[in-house]
Amino acid sequence: MKPLLKSMIIPALFMAVPFVMADSEKDCLLEGTVLHGEQAGQGTTSVQIHSITKYDAQSKCNVKRNQKMEFKLPPDTRLKDAPSGSDVKYRYRTDESGQSETQLISVGA
Repeated sequence: MKPLLKSMIIPALFMAVPFVMADSEKDCLLEGTVLHGEQAGQGTTSVQIHSITKYDAQSKCNVKRNQKMEFKLPPDTRLKDAPSGSDVKYRYRTDESGQSETQLISVGA
């Protein structure tokens, strides 16, 4: 009985893997502060992220405390023109394949 049970359970687990992987999508709202010059390194502009939440009520945004998220912010003239200390909001999304997209939502709002 046990070998028969194993032969039924193992294929079922492999079939469930795509459904588990699809759950790893993220749709997050990142809030941060613009840093220019001395704060970010000479002649550069960066954003210090201080808050990560769901983008909306239906979004999935599973980020564990101290989990590292690496991504490149898209170039945007609004960010370079914003004074240091301005608040910014980004939408960060990943799809089933792990590809990510970051979109600037607002600056200074």
